[in-house]
Amino acid sequence: MKRIAMTLFALSALPALPVSAAPARKLFADFEQLPPEPDSAYARTLAAHQAEAAHRPAQLVPTLRQPTFLDVDATLQWTSANFSALGKPKWEILHQDITVEILPASSELKTAIVATVRAHQPVDSLSLLTMAVSAIKVEAVDGTPLKVSASKMGGYSGLSVELPAPLTPEVDWKLATTATAKLNCNPQGIGLLPCGIGGTYQWVTFHNYYLTPAASHSPFKSTLHVVTAANKVAAAQGIPTGSDTLADGRKVWHFEQPERTENAGFAVAEYVQNTAKLVNDKPLRVFTTTKYASSAKNMVELATKVVGVYSADFGDFPWPGLNLMQLENNFGGGYAPLSGIFMYRDVYAASPGTGYWYSTTELTAHEIGHQWWGNLVEPATNGDVALSEALAEFSSCLYTEKYMETRSQIIGDNLSYLYRVPANEDMPVGAQGVYGTPSYVQIVYHKGAAVFEMLRNEIGTDHVLKSLKQFAVEYNRDYASLKNLQAVAQNVSKKDLSWFWNQWFDKKGAIEAEVAGRLLVDAEGGYVVRLRVHQTAAKPFRFTVPITVDYAALKSEVKLVEVNPKGEATTIVEFAVAARPIRVRLDVQRSVIRKFATGTPGDFNLSGQVDGADLVELALRYGRAMRIKAKNGQEYFFSDSGWNELYDLKPDRRIDMADVDALDQWVGTVAEEF
Repeated sequence: MKRIAMTLFALSALPALPVSAAPARKLFADFEQLPPEPDSAYARTLAAHQAEAAHRPAQLVPTLRQPTFLDVDATLQWTSANFSALGKPKWEILHQDITVEILPASSELKTAIVATVRAHQPVDSLSLLTMAVSAIKVEAVDGTPLKVSASKMGGYSGLSVELPAPLTPEVDWKLATTATAKLNCNPQGIGLLPCGIGGTYQWVTFHNYYLTPAASHSPFKSTLHVVTAANKVAAAQGIPTGSDTLADGRKVWHFEQPERTENAGFAVAEYVQNTAKLVNDKPLRVFTTTKYASSAKNMVELATKVVGVYSADFGDFPWPGLNLMQLENNFGGGYAPLSGIFMYRDVYAASPGTGYWYSTTELTAHEIGHQWWGNLVEPATNGDVALSEALAEFSSCLYTEKYMETRSQIIGDNLSYLYRVPANEDMPVGAQGVYGTPSYVQIVYHKGAAVFEMLRNEIGTDHVLKSLKQFAVEYNRDYASLKNLQAVAQNVSKKDLSWFWNQWFDKKGAIEAEVAGRLLVDAEGGYVVRLRVHQTAAKPFRFTVPITVDYAALKSEVKLVEVNPKGEATTIVEFAVAARPIRVRLDVQRSVIRKFATGTPGDFNLSGQVDGADLVELALRYGRAMRIKAKNGQEYFFSDSGWNELYDLKPDRRIDMADVDALDQWVGTVAEEF
């Protein structure tokens, strides 16, 4: 697509950035690592990150692919891995050996944990968080009882453990806990639940049944043992290492997680297992019940394809394998801890060509996206959650666009934000308190994904993918911020994106603009399209919008137009076209977070006058009602890819005779000159 220069408001050229030959890659042989300017903020951030990384020892797992931190000195290659940005806390948990058992009759969970602790400074007490326990016992691994006090903290228990003597720095020490927790789960609930106790499925996902320090992040490696009835099978993230049978006939299923993580989960059912090989021969395991086993091959093929695509786009699949696990709820949703994905049962029944296959593909692609976004690269703060959820959603949108040949997902996300978030619930995508808004999903998942979609208009899809791939390398197994991603994207694209980040991650709102058009003839007899974009928001947005010019015989072309590079509310652009257009359309693929209206009401084709052609355009969309009445009598507006707000002349979320009558009032109107 060709980018159009502004005629009245020209965009000042950015200074050229120096380019030098990139060193050979150790990890991505076909990936160009663009060098930063020596004195740039990006270079300083990178140097600081490397220096911080050097303060932590490497956590080498010989069986796994070696991650790399750019092409730095060999002594630093491992220091970036395993959450180097944490620095050194006073103490941390290195490993947890966890045994769990769900007691369905009493809705309880029993846990027994042996945690390996390493102090970096002398400490005589440990502050821990775990699930809201009803009973707990803590002792040293040699059986010495330890004094523990527990306090309720929301849905968690805060534990303070007094030690018999200060821990010796850099010498590992172990403590053991046994606890019982009451699980308040409803497997028939709507939405993603942390736990469920039903006749068929029992699970605990992001319910923190493990231990974590109260003062800091402390990702740990783990060995998980799940006790089940004799006829049940356990599924969990990590590497399944078999099962044992207890004297009473119950089974114990074992899982090894060789990578450090704070996310953990397990599920129990009468599972059957389907297996396949991912890229680099890493195992894929799909756990389903017998009822869904016949369609499990569809999930196997889908997951294999998605992982292959993401491995090419974002870098090698980073974990030793991937387990997909089926849960109870009928409603779409999933949870993706490291190397594992829990999803609700109905997606496992879907097959290609059916109506539910699209939703299955979208959800599966989103959750697999978390293996890079949220697991390989973890958000540093609550305000950086877009690096997990928005990037996973954006990755899913890219996948469905390319491989299912539909943009319905990103279009739905875009419209969902524009029409559903009340002003009193709106927050910036990167706000620290974004978790607290009732519109969290619409803002972070939907608007966040649409923001990354708009970045394609600014720097191009190739540069977006290069940026994400390089970002995954630089923050491999580490914490990162949205500003870190900005630095990488600027380095790759050689463009200043500070305005984009400030506008879309640090501020709230969306574009609202009136667009008027005129069709002119130049001195040589050629046709020129002139557009005026007038934004009605107090602080106008800067953005790039695709304009589709349609000609006779079903021919068309798309031009990228920059709007408001200098901060004015009104921007005027014009460009020559190959022949007389039959219409000019704004952002047909909904790649911009906006709500447009015609500056000349009823001039849908932006020709500069309201005529019969506009009546035909409206007739094509007549009857487009996006309001649905529920059983309780309440009406709801559900936006989708067929909705176009320009034709809703009498705004009521439907296109009907009221809009035809409104158009009749304006027929014959000619756009004012501009």
